[in-house]
Amino acid sequence: MATAELANCRVLITRPEGRANELLAAVSDLGGSSLHLPMMRIEPLADDESVKKQAVSRCFDLDLYQRLIFISVNAVHHGLELIEDCWPQWPLKLQCYAIGKATADALRAQHIEVAETAESMTSEGLLDLAGFAAPLNEKILIVRGVGGREHLAEALRARGAAVDYLDCYRRSPPAISGQELAAQLAEHRCNALCMNSAETLENFMALSPPEAVLSWPVVVPSARVADTARHLGFSSIHCAANAGTAATIAALKNIAETYVV
Repeated sequence: MATAELANCRVLITRPEGRANELLAAVSDLGGSSLHLPMMRIEPLADDESVKKQAVSRCFDLDLYQRLIFISVNAVHHGLELIEDCWPQWPLKLQCYAIGKATADALRAQHIEVAETAESMTSEGLLDLAGFAAPLNEKILIVRGVGGREHLAEALRARGAAVDYLDCYRRSPPAISGQELAAQLAEHRCNALCMNSAETLENFMALSPPEAVLSWPVVVPSARVADTARHLGFSSIHCAANAGTAATIAALKNIAETYVV
């Protein structure tokens, strides 16, 4: 039965297309309203032959790695498409890891076992796992989008691992103008924001939204993204426990209880 815990919340949700349905439904179930405007596009590598060629080469060498780390649900979707073309049967003794519960769930949905999960469900949380304390001489492959963060690979290399990337998709700016954004925010009378990454925050601000948004409560998934929000000028920053829907909803409930939104 629906409740009205978020009755006064009118939330802008910025997750990529196809990745927001669960959060949109959760906000609605709690009496809130939401506007979905993706602040990032996820695109395949079809038009980038050089990157795709390297990705396919990495896939053929998959049995040379001991660990495979999927950064996101998009990495699972696009990465497995490439891998399964090269490996109809999954390589033996290859341990798979996931950043985020949704990523782990996406792997399990494809009948791929996730070796271990970090409580914080972030790159930093994965590095805290005992199994990654000293990966000496291990070969690790990180499945991600082109041009992602370097922190995880750098930390693993510093601990003795040999790390490569399987770049399997591209992130692009949103297909919306600043004028369209301002009109949509006004029409839906948004008063809270959900930003799922530093890049979505930066894409949002690059569209020059109304200055008033800087005073709206903004939900972010980590301390690192909170730092980005602070740097961009936001004054009411709420750090969820992780990027998952349950944690995001918990942060929105806290906003609804604390602020007149």
